[in-house]
Amino acid sequence: MDIKRYYSALETRLGNWLLFGGRAHLAYYDANTWWPFPIHRALLAMEDHIFDSLQLDRRARVLDAGCGDGQVAIHMAAKGLRVHAIDVLAQQVDRAQRNVRRAIRTPSQTPRPKDDAVALDIVVRRDDYHHLVTVRPASLDGIYTIETLVHASDLIAVLKELRRVLKPGGRVAFYEYDHWAAAAQEKAKSSVEASQADEKVREYGAIAPGSAAQPESLAQSLVRAGFCDVQETDLSRNVRPLLRVLMAVLFIPCMLVLALRLEAYCINTIAVVVNYRRGWKYVAVTGRKPNESEESNVATA
Repeated sequence: MDIKRYYSALETRLGNWLLFGGRAHLAYYDANTWWPFPIHRALLAMEDHIFDSLQLDRRARVLDAGCGDGQVAIHMAAKGLRVHAIDVLAQQVDRAQRNVRRAIRTPSQTPRPKDDAVALDIVVRRDDYHHLVTVRPASLDGIYTIETLVHASDLIAVLKELRRVLKPGGRVAFYEYDHWAAAAQEKAKSSVEASQADEKVREYGAIAPGSAAQPESLAQSLVRAGFCDVQETDLSRNVRPLLRVLMAVLFIPCMLVLALRLEAYCINTIAVVVNYRRGWKYVAVTGRKPNESEESNVATA
């Protein structure tokens, strides 16, 4: 697994720029939507969904664990949250810091509540959610991720580390492909070809090895890591409109890439087709760190 290679790849950078404007996450649509454009509005709708699911007051302090180029962190700060954004890759941190400086210099370009006169409050640091060093224990009101836990080499250890830096009662919102459970439950359609493609997605897409063998969902992992009030919302239908169009456009290119063995250069093309055909679930999982009085009632692994 090479995260740096994946995010530095031309296909990844070009696709994120052309389709998502740098916002490297899926878009949110009403369940009955067919036409997925404009994408930008749906991307912001996904970020609004995360904000709402955190259920935090404005000025709450949150961690963006895997901030990429910082666009989501900027959106959250524009809604009044104080954001501590981290990423493990130096190039992503540099890009996020540049975007934050640009947003602060040109506040008119950042959508904000009309009654909000508070400046954007964002700090971007290089850090690793496996072993956080830039965040004090029990200092955060909330934590969110969006499609970054896929890179966790030890999911339970990461969840416990995130729990450590939350205040008692602090909330989490994780928006992810639930590939941990889906990989064990779903069988590829054309077994040999699809399973080989799936292996390539994991190898070149920086998906942590061993996650497919984990016999539980992301929500179950949160419970095992000591969170309470854990809830899972299936957003598969809400992300499908864009994936449906991408599947139609990329199916033939995917077959060519596999035939020519160019997986290392076009892994996202393969991932879209493999993920769509497998039917991996896309979920929003929320939870809460127990208060001190509740700790004795929560079993940790």
